[in-house]
Amino acid sequence: MRHYLRNHVLANDPEVDISADEYLALREARNVLTNAFAIEEKYEILITNYFDLEKSLLEITAKNVVWRGLDYSDFYEVQLELNIRMVNLLTGARLYLDQLPQNARECLPHRETVNDTVNGFRSKEYDRNKEYRFMEALRNHVQHRGIPIHSTQQGTRWTSRKEDGLMEYSADIWSEKSLLAADGEFKKAVIEEMPVRVNLKHAARAYVESLSEIHGSVRELIHRPTVDARATIEAAHSRYAEIFTGSRLGLSAFRVADENKIESFPLILKWDDVRIELQKRNTKLVNLRKRYVTGKIEDEKK
Repeated sequence: MRHYLRNHVLANDPEVDISADEYLALREARNVLTNAFAIEEKYEILITNYFDLEKSLLEITAKNVVWRGLDYSDFYEVQLELNIRMVNLLTGARLYLDQLPQNARECLPHRETVNDTVNGFRSKEYDRNKEYRFMEALRNHVQHRGIPIHSTQQGTRWTSRKEDGLMEYSADIWSEKSLLAADGEFKKAVIEEMPVRVNLKHAARAYVESLSEIHGSVRELIHRPTVDARATIEAAHSRYAEIFTGSRLGLSAFRVADENKIESFPLILKWDDVRIELQKRNTKLVNLRKRYVTGKIEDEKK
């Protein structure tokens, strides 16, 4: 059995022999980075779905500023769009949460308690955040029996009755407790702790806060093995660069017997660069419930 590094291209690029242990270490490192990337990719899907919900709410509010006198078909279209956004958010969250333990476990293959640790992160948020509990129950309701948004509300108010008062526009989305309670499968303990009408804009922001907290904890959990895995593959690139000065984009590890390839896998770092960029972009989201976007016009300073 022979193990070596070579560019996986048609050209006759040189080969660098490696040991069986080095080959196995590279294979494990690639698996770690692949799963670390999968965690970040699914979190990106989740956050993008959340962003789309917020963007739709803002766009609907802006339309209400410009066009008034909406009829029933317009209201239906508004509520349909927001239901689509909310369902996408709930679905993206389920995709992320369901696959998170197995991806994290692959990043820590020699630690047997990874599943319990990740599930502990989830349990902590479930216990401390009633909106997290509600949104998880709502996701189950949406998957099996109903839609999340029962009503929408587009409101206006004067910020002040004085001459400098401004007309403020807003849009809110609601789940009706009575309709959810009519679903005998909706968790009774969860629905009882919620108000008569649940503001889903508030609940979604609180839910994403908790999901971001979970994600941050998992990042810390897998940080050391991902750093070590990248270093292992970078060392292979450096070793190959000692004898080959051209592009190493196709660098791969090979295992052969009697000149017949048994297995090979790429040692590409460009995808891991994307993972690192996703980490930089998606920093922890805190106090979402206290944030909002405004179109208020500030007076020019004299």
